[in-house]
Amino acid sequence: MAEDLMEVLPGIYRLELHSKFKSIDKINIFIIPGKDPGVDRSLMVDVGFHDEDCLANLERTMQKLGIPFDKLDIFLTHKHHDHCGLAYMFERQGSRIFMNPEEERHHYDCLHYNTQLHDDQAQVLRYVGITEQGTPKLWEMFTGAVKDDLIQEFNISNFHHIPVRPGDRFQYGDYEFEAVLLKGHTLGQMGLAEHRIKLLFSADQIIRRIVPIVATSYKDEHLLSGYFESLASVKQKFGTYTLLPAHNTMITGEDVAKNIDRIVFAYLEKIQIIEQIVRHGRKPMTVVQIAMLAYGIQELPKTQEQLLLLKMVTSKTFSCLEYLRDEDFTVRSEQDGVLYWEAG
Repeated sequence: MAEDLMEVLPGIYRLELHSKFKSIDKINIFIIPGKDPGVDRSLMVDVGFHDEDCLANLERTMQKLGIPFDKLDIFLTHKHHDHCGLAYMFERQGSRIFMNPEEERHHYDCLHYNTQLHDDQAQVLRYVGITEQGTPKLWEMFTGAVKDDLIQEFNISNFHHIPVRPGDRFQYGDYEFEAVLLKGHTLGQMGLAEHRIKLLFSADQIIRRIVPIVATSYKDEHLLSGYFESLASVKQKFGTYTLLPAHNTMITGEDVAKNIDRIVFAYLEKIQIIEQIVRHGRKPMTVVQIAMLAYGIQELPKTQEQLLLLKMVTSKTFSCLEYLRDEDFTVRSEQDGVLYWEAG
């Protein structure tokens, strides 16, 4: 078997893929071969980075498990570059791609491109307070970032997919899976639950030692509120399940609830900091202004890594501000496409 391939449960394999990307360098891909892989359909949960080495590793693994491309179904938990970077390559080889169509709702999200240059970039940047007139240096950095290698990591080539809805069921090998909505990390992230053996492929919803980012730049999507609701539902419905996340190791037993509580407390702590910044602001502030204060960023980015950091904390701050607005702690106004925030 491939060096990083492990049978975590009977007939369920985990392959750890590595990349040279600066944003994230590894992900767990799960594979469930059909009973007769050459005849029956097999399942792959996510497909990894757009990277030649990752593709070669997956091809070697499929060959050793006896899975041909045209007998493979790929369930994409969500449309982020580390989860679906190779989807278009597999589709070209005859694999079927399944995904929640809500993941196609925005071309441009979290201040990076999902596919290619789209007109909504200017709108999203203005929402967070990055404008050509008001913040010309930041505007130039972000509008020009699509040409940089760092931002190119996030590009996702187009692929066709079969729509998946919560409750849809899939049969592979000895297992039957149910599609479960895991809103929060993205608008339409989904996992797969196998109720007989109490197993949940939990994607990026709950990860050991990591607080998954809830990042958006679109108003009125209530993403962080949805994340909290989803975590509460996971604790109630899947608290006794084994969770197989896309990053780090499996989560079992009491650790499910403990990790959920850790994530919620981390967000509540950051929300409190952001609420205090808004409350003590002398005038309404933009998202990027609040983000720089909340995360102690005192100067403009000088490197690609610093630009990536500002991009991520700005979109995370947006989610926190929207949550505070949902709870009537902040008020949002809009002027010339720029959103401004003040205490409620």
